[in-house]
Amino acid sequence: MGDAGFFKGTSADQDSRFSNKEKKLLKSMTFPPEFDQKVDMKKVNLDVMRPWISTRITELLGFEDEVVIDFTIGLLEEEKPDPRRMQINLTGFLEKNTQTFILDLWKLLLSAQGSIGGVPQEFLEAKKRELQQSKRDEAERSLRQQTVMDAIRRRKEAELAEAKEESVKRSRFVCKLI
Repeated sequence: MGDAGFFKGTSADQDSRFSNKEKKLLKSMTFPPEFDQKVDMKKVNLDVMRPWISTRITELLGFEDEVVIDFTIGLLEEEKPDPRRMQINLTGFLEKNTQTFILDLWKLLLSAQGSIGGVPQEFLEAKKRELQQSKRDEAERSLRQQTVMDAIRRRKEAELAEAKEESVKRSRFVCKLI
């Protein structure tokens, strides 16, 4: 037993059982060019992103899974998240939909990072369209209400005119009787 504290055989780096599987996956997979751009999460309003993440994951899974949603948000709470690692970590949950989800999310994060307030431009445009649609709907409602009110006024005027005419007829009839 004269090994003097040294181990014989292979080191942990040489043994494939202890290799970094994530590192191998990163090298073997291809990723979109958008993943080469970094996102500074300090510039992104994550509170605005949460509903989109929740809705999108629910759409992809077909049911609401708080664990996956919270895990995804947790991955984004790092200062500089890595979309490649996020894709690898979420693949077990989202399966074939992972790459499209991460790509959409990353594009939104890049947009949010470049805008004032940390809100993606797409969200701002969607809100603008929603407000414009709301104004159009309000104008339509107002026009319908005005049309109904005009019809009621005309009916009341017609009833009033008819009542006056009836009153005049009665007064002539009464005058003839006297």
